[in-house]
Amino acid sequence: MKNIIKKFFIIYMFIFISACGYNLRGALDIPTSIKSVSLVSTSYSDLVNSISMSLVADGIEVQSLQDKSLFGINIQSETFDRRQLTISTSGRVNEYELIYRISYQISAPKEDAKTQTITLYRDYAYDENNVMGNTDREDSIKKEMISTATTLIFNKLKASAKKYKN
Repeated sequence: MKNIIKKFFIIYMFIFISACGYNLRGALDIPTSIKSVSLVSTSYSDLVNSISMSLVADGIEVQSLQDKSLFGINIQSETFDRRQLTISTSGRVNEYELIYRISYQISAPKEDAKTQTITLYRDYAYDENNVMGNTDREDSIKKEMISTATTLIFNKLKASAKKYKN
């Protein structure tokens, strides 16, 4: 009897989790109508690499040349800036803020795209006695910002695919 209740509970949990829209982290959930994507950038970057790897992992072919017959992602520019956020009474920096700006276009087949911008902000505490740790922390924040930007661009691509399909 206990075994049957356990099995029923497990089945119930799987149904409940799938019904609420839960997805594994990193799952793209891109519509099956998108078989190939044109990914163009003026220069190589970690963002382009992240987008490309995610698309390939999801079984979508990536074209590096602009092709108007495909869905397209065009990364026009991206910049990382760092500015002082807080300063101690002795005039030393306590916190920095990282600013990541991406200018990009997403286009549906045979349609023009307008330029869109993503701006992400993150801050971190700076310890002048631990310069190596600060550098590592900044690098990990940059990677997290790139991952967030990738997800936001995929959400825009999904919205464009749904809009195009209708």
